[in-house]
Amino acid sequence: MEKSTLEAQTLASAIDIGMIDLKIAEFYVTPGGFTGLRYGENDHNRITLRRAFPIGNPEEYISVADKTNKEIGMIRSLSELTKKQYEIVVSELEKRYYSPTVFEVKSVKDKLGYVYMELLIGKEGAKYKKNCAIKDVNKNIRMLDDDKLAIFDVDGNRYIVESLVNLDKKSLKRLEPYLF
Repeated sequence: MEKSTLEAQTLASAIDIGMIDLKIAEFYVTPGGFTGLRYGENDHNRITLRRAFPIGNPEEYISVADKTNKEIGMIRSLSELTKKQYEIVVSELEKRYYSPTVFEVKSVKDKLGYVYMELLIGKEGAKYKKNCAIKDVNKNIRMLDDDKLAIFDVDGNRYIVESLVNLDKKSLKRLEPYLF
């Protein structure tokens, strides 16, 4: 075998991210409410799912790891799953990546290097007030595109402003100093 062919094969195996063969994979919910995976001859009764691109491409390249955090493989696209499998995987991802929508910014206070916000947030029709603290606003208040904003608080929570254009004027005025 030629040296360049051997090098190419070695490189290919080094960067192989191990896509899960969905024909032999079965996601399920355990009696305790955890998500499990039967894959080939292995039964992983508790798995962790992580999005490689949680904001830009949330339905593609999902990492699947066992309970020791060892990667089993990646799901290339959630669209390749059956309806039942899709519902199980998305339900688990929604728990991990809960990102409520910001409907209103009630108040903003800048104090001792932190920005404290009172938000009206919600998901699926339910709305409630939430107080949060943001450190390093340059990193933790980010534009996702021309009209969408993400806010990350000190507790690791994410809040999404779906549309700055549709936000009320008072809320937008309160956020303006932090939009870069």
